[in-house]
Amino acid sequence: MKTTRVGIENGRATFAFEAVKKAKEGGVKDFKAYRSYVKKMPSLIQVNGFGQALAFCFQKGKEKEYGAIYNTLRDWLKEKYKGKFEDKEFVEVVISLSSAEYRAWTMEALALLNWMRKFADGMAKQGE
Repeated sequence: MKTTRVGIENGRATFAFEAVKKAKEGGVKDFKAYRSYVKKMPSLIQVNGFGQALAFCFQKGKEKEYGAIYNTLRDWLKEKYKGKFEDKEFVEVVISLSSAEYRAWTMEALALLNWMRKFADGMAKQGE
């Protein structure tokens, strides 16, 4: 079975849409802050690295908005890379990856965040 880019993007887009919709419908206290954090995450990852960005979200996890982003990334990557998680915390899994895996996971997270940003913007505009 051959996986096409369109199929991958559609799965990613669907997952991102559902995650943002859940956040908008009460998964987070402040959707405006959530939207802002989703938009900032890619640059946080690019400047500091994926592991550092996740550690930041993990640290801020008590704030529902960062926790929701962390959990969405975890759930998506857990679905894509099923055998990697065992009973470890998500950030622990990421910081123990090989260099090649770390880059692949970073690119996957950035692609998901790109979709999340688009949907968060769209849903925020719907609510205005």
